[in-house]
Amino acid sequence: MGVKTLLLFFLSATLCLAQDPSPTPATTPLEHFWRAVLPGGIYRVQLNRIQSVSTHEYTIEPLNRVTELTIDTGGSVVARFYYQELTTPQTPLGLGQSAMDLVKDKVEEAADKVAGDQLLWKKVTKIYPATTHAHTVEYRISTKAGVQRLMESVERSWSSGRGEEIKAE
Repeated sequence: MGVKTLLLFFLSATLCLAQDPSPTPATTPLEHFWRAVLPGGIYRVQLNRIQSVSTHEYTIEPLNRVTELTIDTGGSVVARFYYQELTTPQTPLGLGQSAMDLVKDKVEEAADKVAGDQLLWKKVTKIYPATTHAHTVEYRISTKAGVQRLMESVERSWSSGRGEEIKAE
């Protein structure tokens, strides 16, 4: 073995020993979340888990209209954010409609006074076991505009890939 060969051998061995034996793991981008702080709790979802976001209105029973935002993550739980309002039946030809509207307003006002700070009629109601095991997490929002603000926030966050937090009433 010549001096040159021996020198190359020692240089190679020195370089191998100087290298970090374990490569640095690749860094992953920060995970982004959408978070809603609500009177009934907090909902937080990783943006890349959201599969669909939708809003719709429907009527339950003859006197209740619901405006609902649904977030599907493909997991076992669907998030629902909704505003429920009492509707006033329409009288034929509008006769007595103001009286019907007044009755509706008085019923809501009385319910607020009776419930006091609890406002039970404005909270999510689940019937055990049917709705408690329906794989939904539900939040009742106090205004229709509040549901719309949540929708705009989650759509903006999901589309941009940037996390966002919203406080709802």
